Amino acid sequence: MSTIELTTRAPAKKASRGALACSLLAFLLAGFFAVRNLSTWRTRMIYPGNESYEGCALAEMVRLAQGVPIYAAPSDQGFAGATYGPLYYLTGSFLVNPRNPSYLPLRILSALAILCIAAVCSLLAFWVTRSRLAAFLSPLVFLSYGVVTYHGISALSDSVALLLLFSGFLVAYRFRNSGALLLAAPLMCLGFYYKPQYIAGPLAVMAFLLLEKRYARLAQFVGALAFLGFGLLGTLQWFVFPGQELWRHFFLYHITVLSWYQFKIGFLVYVLMFGLAVLLAFEYLRKYPDRMLMCYMVCAVVLGLITIARATAFIQYFFDTIFLVSVLVPALLARRIRQNAFPADVLFLLGIALFAGQWYTPPAPDPGAARQYQALQSYFRTNFPPHARAVGLRVGDLVQAGLDTPFSDLLQTKILDERGVLSERHFLKQIRAGWFSVIVLDFDLQKETDPIWLNYYLTPAARAAINSSYRMVDSLQIPEPEKLWQQDRFYIYVPRFNKLPANPIVTHPPLTTP
Repeated sequence: MSTIELTTRAPAKKASRGALACSLLAFLLAGFFAVRNLSTWRTRMIYPGNESYEGCALAEMVRLAQGVPIYAAPSDQGFAGATYGPLYYLTGSFLVNPRNPSYLPLRILSALAILCIAAVCSLLAFWVTRSRLAAFLSPLVFLSYGVVTYHGISALSDSVALLLLFSGFLVAYRFRNSGALLLAAPLMCLGFYYKPQYIAGPLAVMAFLLLEKRYARLAQFVGALAFLGFGLLGTLQWFVFPGQELWRHFFLYHITVLSWYQFKIGFLVYVLMFGLAVLLAFEYLRKYPDRMLMCYMVCAVVLGLITIARATAFIQYFFDTIFLVSVLVPALLARRIRQNAFPADVLFLLGIALFAGQWYTPPAPDPGAARQYQALQSYFRTNFPPHARAVGLRVGDLVQAGLDTPFSDLLQTKILDERGVLSERHFLKQIRAGWFSVIVLDFDLQKETDPIWLNYYLTPAARAAINSSYRMVDSLQIPEPEKLWQQDRFYIYVPRFNKLPANPIVTHPPLTTP
C-alpha cells in the first residue's frame, strides 16, 4: 500500500468516525427529550379531568350528541360558542358518549394524529435530503417539543387539523411540478374545517406558484380551494346543520381582537423557544435553496407571530414552525455530515433549541390530581340533581358530573359580548332569574379586589347579576392541572332562594373551606 493511499484513508476514516459520533449525539439529544415527553402520554391521556381548555369543546360535543342545535341563534334557552371547526364537533359527537362524557377518545385520536405528523416529518425530511439520518431524526425532533406532548395529545382540534394540512402540503411538495399538486386542496380544506387556524401551508403553495410564474396552476389551485371550501360550507350549512347559523360561527365567532400586549408576550416566547431552531432552518434554506419550503417557512413565522396576538392564543399557534424546524434542522445536520464535516455548532445549537422547547410544558397529572378530580365530581353529584343547569369557566367538569350547560363557558360569553358578535342579555336575564342551579367561579365576588381576575371572564353586568341573585355556599379545591394560579379555588354560587345550606354537608370534608 502506497504512502499516498495511507494518508488519504486516514482522514476519511477519521471523518467517518466523526460522522458516526455526530449522528449518535444527535439521536441521543433528540431521543432523550422525545422519550421524556412520550413517557408522560399515558398519564396525560387517562387523566379524567380537563387540561388545556378541553372542557368547553367537550360540553358542546355532548350537546350536539344530545340533538341540541349548537349553531342556533342565542336565546333565553342558551347558546354555544362553537368556535372550533364543524368537522371537529361532528367527529367528537360520534366519539363521546353523552351519558358518560370522557376526554379519552378524543385524546387517543389526537395522539394518533401526532404520531402520523411525525411520520410526515420523516417522509418530507427524506424527500428533501435523500438521507436516512434526516428521516429517522426528524420525527424525534418533532416529538421532543414539549407543546407537542402537552397540547398535541389533548382533546382539542389542533392535531387532526394539522395532520390534514401537513399531509396536504406534503402532497403539494411531492407533485409541485405537476397537476397532481391540486390533490392537496381537499386535504387542506378538510383541515381548515376541522380548525380554521393553520393556513400557512396553503398560502405557501400559492406564494410558490406565484413566484414560479405558474399563473394557470395558481388559478387552478385557488379555484379548487374555493370550490371545495364553499361547497363544504354549503353542505354543512344546509344539509348537516339546516336552519342554524353555522356561517356566523365560522366567520365571526372564532375571530378575536388582536392585543399588542399579547403580541409582545408571544414574540418573546417565540424567540426564546424557537429562535435558534428557526435560524438553523433558514441557514439550511440559504445553503440549499428550496423555494416552496422557503415560502412555507416565511408564512409560518409571519402568521404565527400575527395570530399569537389574539386574546385567546397559546403556543400551539406555532405548530407550523415546529413542523418545519423538525424537518429542516435534521436536514442541515445530515447535509453537513454527508460532506464529511463534524457540525459541532449545529449539534450545540440543536441541544439548546430542544432544551428551550421544553418551556411551558406542565408536568403530567399525578395520582393526587385524579383524586381531587373524583372528589370534585362527587361533590357536584351529591349536591345537585342530574341535568341541573350550570355554568362556569371549566364547563367540562360540570358536564362530566351530569349537569347541563345550556350556555357557553363564561370566558367565551364575555369575549363574544365585548366584541359585539352577540349580546349577553339572554345570559344576564337567566342569572337574574336564578335559572342556573349552580354558578362556579374562581374567586369570591365579595372579597376579590384584583381587577385582572374580576374582569377575566365576567363583565361588570354579569358580576352584578350574580351578586344580586346568587350567594356563595362553598369553596372547593381545584384539581392541580386546572388551576389558573397556585391558590386557585372553586367558589360555588347557588340562587338565593335555593334550599342548599350556606355550609352544605358533603362526603368530602377536605374539599370544604374550614
